Formats: sequence, C-alpha cells, structure tokens
Amino acid sequence: MLELLNSPENHARALETLAKARKSSAMKEVVNHSSSETIRFIVVWGKITTRKHKTWEGDGTLELVGRCATLKDDNEKIITSANGIKLEELKEGCRLIVGSKEVEIIERIVSSDRGLNETSKMNQSPAIPTCTTFRPPKILENSSSMGNKNPITFKRVGAKTEEIPDDFIPLLMQPPNFEHQWKHNRNKVAISEVVVPYCLAKHLRPHQRDGVNFLYNCLMGFTLQEREWYGAILADEMGLGKTLQCISTIYTMLKLGPYGQPLIKRVLIVTPSSLVENWNLEFSKWLDTERIFTFIVGPNNKLRKYVQSPHIPILIISYEKLTKQIAELEPVKFDLIVCDEGHRLKNDTIRAFSVLDSIDCNRRILLTGTPIQNDLQEFYSLINFVNPGLLGSYIDFRTKYENPIVQLQQPNITSELEEQGKTRLDELNQITSAFVLRRTQEINNKYLPEKQELVIFVRPSVLQQRLLHIALEFYNQPEKSVMPLQLITILKKICNHPSLITTYKDNEPDSLNEFLKQQLPPWTDMSPDDSGKVGVLENLLERLLEHREKVVIVSYYSKTLDMIMGLCEHYNYKFCRLDGSTPANDRHKIVSSFNSPSDTFIFLLSAKAGGAGLNLIGASRLVLFDNDWNPASDLQAMSRIWRDGQRRPVYIYRLITAFTIEEKIYQRQISKTSLSGTVVDQKLNLSNLKFSDDELKDLFSYSESCCDSDCLTHQLLACICKGSGDTPEAFETNQDCNDSLKSRFQIQINKTSAVKQQRSMKMQELMRWEHYRNPIQVNVLEELLLVDSLDDIVFLFRNRLNKPIETTHMNKENK
Repeated sequence: MLELLNSPENHARALETLAKARKSSAMKEVVNHSSSETIRFIVVWGKITTRKHKTWEGDGTLELVGRCATLKDDNEKIITSANGIKLEELKEGCRLIVGSKEVEIIERIVSSDRGLNETSKMNQSPAIPTCTTFRPPKILENSSSMGNKNPITFKRVGAKTEEIPDDFIPLLMQPPNFEHQWKHNRNKVAISEVVVPYCLAKHLRPHQRDGVNFLYNCLMGFTLQEREWYGAILADEMGLGKTLQCISTIYTMLKLGPYGQPLIKRVLIVTPSSLVENWNLEFSKWLDTERIFTFIVGPNNKLRKYVQSPHIPILIISYEKLTKQIAELEPVKFDLIVCDEGHRLKNDTIRAFSVLDSIDCNRRILLTGTPIQNDLQEFYSLINFVNPGLLGSYIDFRTKYENPIVQLQQPNITSELEEQGKTRLDELNQITSAFVLRRTQEINNKYLPEKQELVIFVRPSVLQQRLLHIALEFYNQPEKSVMPLQLITILKKICNHPSLITTYKDNEPDSLNEFLKQQLPPWTDMSPDDSGKVGVLENLLERLLEHREKVVIVSYYSKTLDMIMGLCEHYNYKFCRLDGSTPANDRHKIVSSFNSPSDTFIFLLSAKAGGAGLNLIGASRLVLFDNDWNPASDLQAMSRIWRDGQRRPVYIYRLITAFTIEEKIYQRQISKTSLSGTVVDQKLNLSNLKFSDDELKDLFSYSESCCDSDCLTHQLLACICKGSGDTPEAFETNQDCNDSLKSRFQIQINKTSAVKQQRSMKMQELMRWEHYRNPIQVNVLEELLLVDSLDDIVFLFRNRLNKPIETTHMNKENK
C-alpha cells in the first residue's frame, strides 16, 4: 500500500490542501485568518444569559475579517466587536459570544443586494470538473412595458394540450360543507369541482396526493372551522416531495375555486438564499408546459418591479432580502405565504418571524423536515405562526402542555403526574394533527432500489489509542483546565486522524492541544493507517474505482475534507467538492456535472452545507466519515444518494471509531430521541441533549477492550447472537426468544448505571439489523468491497432494504 504521508512535504500538502490547491481568497480564509476578505453571516443576537429559553433582541449581521468579528443590527449599526473568532467554528445554528452579546448563526451570506457575489472571485479547483452547459428555465425579458433599463426575469411557457389516459384517476379536492358555503358563498354561486390539473396530478404518488388534499383542506379552513384558521405545517421527511406537493396546491388554487373564482392571486415564497433558484427550477420542471410566471428577487430584479407586475403571481425571495425590503411590499396583497425550511421561525423574537407575521395573509404553509429541534417552545412558535392564537399565549401553552409533557420523561415520576402528562400529550397531538402532516421515508421505499445501511466500528490505530489515553488522563488532572467542549473537539479530531490536532488553533502553551502535538511522531513516520477510518476509506476507494462506482464522502469538518482531498490528489482520483464557501449559483452546476456520465469519481460534501435540496444520484455509495450529536443531521446527509432517479443498489457506510467518543455519540443518537418523536411522530420518547456528571464521566471514558471482537454498542444491547450475520428478533415480535433476551438483558442492565439502562432500553431497533463480529465472513466483505479491511473492522451492523423499483407511470423523476 502506498503511503500518503511519507514525507514532510506530502503531509503538509495533505493537511493544508485548500490553501495550496485553491486560489480562492474566500477559501484561503478558512486556513489563513490574516486574510482581509470580509465574510458575513445572518445572525440573531441578544444578551448573554444561561436561561433555557433564549430570547433574542433582534436580527443582524456578523462580519468577520481575519479573526476580528463585528456585530451589526439590521440597520448596519455596529453593536459590538470581538477578536479571536475562528471562521471554521462558525456553522449554521452554532452560538458564540461576541463582545457583550450572544449570537446564533443563521446562515452565511454568499451574495449582496448590490449584485456583488462575495464568493464570485473564487477560482475553481483544478479537481472540480468542467460542468456541462446548464440551461436555465425559459425566460421572457420584457422591459418595454415596465419602462426600466434592466429587464425582469421570469419564466413563461405557452400552455399546450395533453391527452389524458383513460385509466387516469383525477385528483378531486373536497367540496365545501354547508357551514363553509354559508360564510363564504353569500351570492349562492353554483359549486364547482376543484381538480388538480393533469400536468401535475400525473406525477403525484399516493402519499403526495394525500399531501395536496391535506394542504388544500387546511388552506380552505376545513380542518379548523371553529375559528377559521388557515395554516398548515407539512413536516414530511426529506425526499418525499414537499416542494412538488406545495407547487401542486399553489397552481390548483391559482386556477380554480369552488365558488367560480380562483382562490388565490398572489403567492409569497420565502426560502433560504441557497434555495431561491432551486424553487424557480422546480416550477420550471413541473409546469414547463403551462403558462406560469415566477419573479426571483435579485441584483437585476428589484422588488419594486414585482409591485408593478400584477400579472406575475409568484414571488420567490430569501429571508434576508425580505426582512430588509419588506416595506416595498406594502402595496401588495398576498393570498398565500409559503415558508421553506420553516424551522427558521422557531424563535418568535427574531425579525424574520415578526416581519412575516405582520403580513396580512391568513393562508400560510410552513415546510420543514424538523418541526421540533430542541424544545416545545420552538414547536409552539411554528404553530403560532401558521395559526395565530390557536394554543393561546406561550405562558398558557407552557402551563397546560409543555410542563406536564416534560415531566412525563423524568425518572421516578408519580403515577398522577404520569397520567396528566400522557393526557396532555394526547390532547396536543389531537389538536396538531389537524394541521401538521408528517410522513417518513419508508413511504418511498417501494419506488427506490435496494439499500444497505452499514454501521462499521473500526479499530483505532495504535497511535490513536495512545493519544486518546493521553488526552483523557490530561483532562482528569485537577490542576489542568480543559473545557468539555474543547475536549470533545480534540477527541473527534483524533478519531478522524491524529494529524488533525495540528490544525486546532490554540495559543496557550500549556494547553491539551499543544501537549498532544508534542506526542505526535515525526512527519515521515505518519501515514493514512494512523487512522483506522482513513485506512478503511483508502481500501474502499481502491475497490470502488475498480468497480467504476462513484462515491460521496461526507464530513462535518473542513479540515477533514482537506485531508481526504489530499488523499484523492495523491492517488489522482478525480473529485469535486461542495462546502459552505461554494457559491449558491455554482452548486447546481457541480451537482449536475457529478450526476452526469462524467469521470468525476468522488464528491466531497460538507454535511453543514449539503443539508438541503441536494440529489446526488450519480453515486451509488456514500461514506459518512464522522457523526454529529443531532441524528437528523446524519440522516439528512446519508439520504443524498437514495433519492428518486437512483437506479443502482445503494450502500451507505457509516464509519465509527470503536471504543471512543464517536461510539458514545452514536449510542446517544439512537437512544436519546428528539422532541419531534413525541409530539409529531407520536411514537418516541422526549429527551434533550444534556449531560449530568455521570454522563460526562461515561462520555470521557475509554474502554480497555480494544483487543476484543465486540463493540461497546453490541455489548450494551446484551445481544446473545454469535455475530455471524444473525438478525435478532425485536423483543416484542418473537415471544419464544423474548423471555431469554429479556432475562439476559436484565442481567446486563443491572450491571450498568441508570443512564446506560435507560439508553439501552431504547436501542432495540438494532436488534432488527444483521450483526457481524470480527472476523467477518470474507464473502460478506467482498460484497461490501471491504475485504481489504478485514483486520480493521471490529463489528458491523447491516440493515438491508430489498425493494424493487415500481414501474408504473409514477416512476418518473419526482423530487
């Protein structure tokens, strides 16, 4: 095996490849903080507080020049500033202290209203292939009627007639009942049928038909007629076609109505800036043969032009531009508001919420795959936006619902409080089910090819084991000061590759990071095999190249992507890369090129940048190189290749360094579920990511069982299988082995802490997966292209979904 890091020069190139391979000043900012380029983020800010429910004072922007950050309000007035801010730590959703204020990052700004793309000066990496010519939607440039120098860009295609097959079943909307007619049909107009146009209905799958019906009923006020609420939350998981369902509902209501007139005339679609163009493309894709207009706010399309264009019904704008230019929309009356990635409105104190809520429009759709991310207060904000006043004030909601439901999850709860909590939970679910619709990806399984999910526990290298021991011993010394968050970051870097600790910026001479740097061997003695995961990845890539299969490699860290990029360059693997610094306008080109029959072998993807709207069906294999505390983030990243349009069997490799913090994180992902499980899915348990002293002690422990042939997760399951590919039955579905498993399980949990007991009881899902213990059968590893990593794999869980692709007319490409 070739050694990637066999010289100081090669190792330095592998670690700092962005600074040398790319000429972009924006990309250089990631490595060299002395750059003078200004990097800007949309943020919310407020006072520094330890309160559980954070209240933000306002919206603003955070400008970063080198390591100096300046916080400004939405009027560009400077609030405060601070030094020592690291760009690589600024991710969407993270919080930090800037001067006297606490800040939460919403998203990075990649373009400005002046039309100057902040990352447009970036030169493409030589490794990114030349993209195929991208033809945008057909446009009509009509400046004469507007009297403006710059034309308006919108889509317009002449309608054409299409023959409807005899066996097609029309999608008919529910007619209004007597009460609705009495309120809204005072002129007693004859009731008309509302049917979804064939151009859209022919593409809709059964669950999407149900979704369009649901949205229509909510927007008509059929589901909550007592106070005429008209809002809806479509909370389907990714890949189920939320955009198509929304477009179908919009177009139907623009064309038809039960009382002889279209139900809506103007629609406002608000979305993150990176998805504005994607929405325009979706309208073009599904309504290419229809006469429809969309207006995209941009440098050449000022908002005032839309105000002067009553013939354009659909306005697509980013949250940032809307909050800044809302005054220009005052003359416009919108009949429907659609908020994509609607979980951005989880805090009702931010400006985006107040601006949207101030628009006089009762019909509101909120699209999100994660309706609850942290607590029930966020869920209340979303509900209060789509149906204001439905649950009263937040104080009323907290007293009646939130407190009893949270108490329900506490250990040793009294029977009285438990009964009250269950009652309130059922009551809240009953109310929200009228306007919240959530379906899981299991619905799409029958339309997609076979998928195999693999959780691979990799043996840490000797160097990793030694550094992990040193780090934990350093942390446990009373005289040393190491913050838990800092320790977590360092441990995860060691798990990815020990050399990555040299990229951790720390100016304190007596710090843990500096101490670990001194423990590293000479550059010439380091190689990819110093990381168990990198060694497995190296072997896998070699096999994939032989089989001519493309692969997506996902990481949460830019430095890790840099290292893997160096590996690709060493072996002359052709690759492309998409991360937070990639301009929004370039994303579609990079994805289209990769999905085309090109020779690009590897797609390097930042999990933070690729969470929305990416369809990477050009690859049939995906490697999740590291994991995140939030299981939704990992699931979102892993779903990029198992999407509509995929025709090859899919393999998803989840690499975890066994016996380390990565395995502890994975255990908490599958045991500590989110709030959405309790209130939306109605089947899981409520929990927040909080650690007691005992949990921190468990988290920062390192097992001495590195020589064993079993991983900690399998031990925690107390599974009695031999690890030869067995699929242990779930406790509740096989009564014969149920008693035996429960008995063995009870013995196991009696030996563990209460924390581990609670955790393991919720991990039964893995009992439905195949279990493989080292040594794994050669034929299994051959199938998975992992035979070269036989000695490196400690344990493997495999979940196989064998579903044939459906061959009906609904098998067309469908997002």
